[in-house]
Amino acid sequence: MALDAKRVATIGATGASGSGATAKNDRTALPNGVPTLPGDIREAEMRRARRVKRNNALTATVTGVALAFAASALYGARGYSVAFMSVVLGAFIGLLYANAFEYVLHRFLLHWRTGFLAQRHALHHDSAGAPNEARYVNFATSPWVVVFVFLLNAPPVLAAGYLFGGALACGMFAGFTCYFVAYEEVHWRIHFGGLPQWLQFARRHHMLHHGGFEGRHNVFLPICDWLFQRHEWKSTAPGHRA
Repeated sequence: MALDAKRVATIGATGASGSGATAKNDRTALPNGVPTLPGDIREAEMRRARRVKRNNALTATVTGVALAFAASALYGARGYSVAFMSVVLGAFIGLLYANAFEYVLHRFLLHWRTGFLAQRHALHHDSAGAPNEARYVNFATSPWVVVFVFLLNAPPVLAAGYLFGGALACGMFAGFTCYFVAYEEVHWRIHFGGLPQWLQFARRHHMLHHGGFEGRHNVFLPICDWLFQRHEWKSTAPGHRA
């Protein structure tokens, strides 16, 4: 069941830190210095953020394919049937690995008490419902950050390729890439609409996170949330009394 628009706006505006007014006062201006209206700001930010999202998806795809080719060239494959099954298994493992990476990054770095990453992520929470919300929805504003994330996660995948063959590593890179692109797209649609009905649970899950409910660090596929924090889904809701 999705939250109603008014509730979502209220949750997003206050954010996890309750400082939504700070982000809402972040206004841009036209090149001639004349301030724009909130509707104009929102439209401009949406156009810019869509370009960023598209570039992130393209960068993730190109980087993932390049790493998969590198793994194949380094470790090869053992026959078509074995390779195909290894790719399928690797893709499944890659999806789970990406889900775990998202969970660890979101829970332990983006919601750490202090630090650059936590401060940047706080802008996403604080700007929800504001005209400049779209600026902070994408994973990163630079494609080089996307490349860095893929390279950061490449060593364990290549190690798996060394031990079990290049086909498994190719599948893992494919799974990781698909998860990243899906994460960006679903997160965007959670905030700006367009989710299919069968994904509405993801919107509710994520917007409860914006409302300060614990145990909701996976954006759209709460596997690690369920494994490690499902006991907190009700017990730590804001205003809960033990």
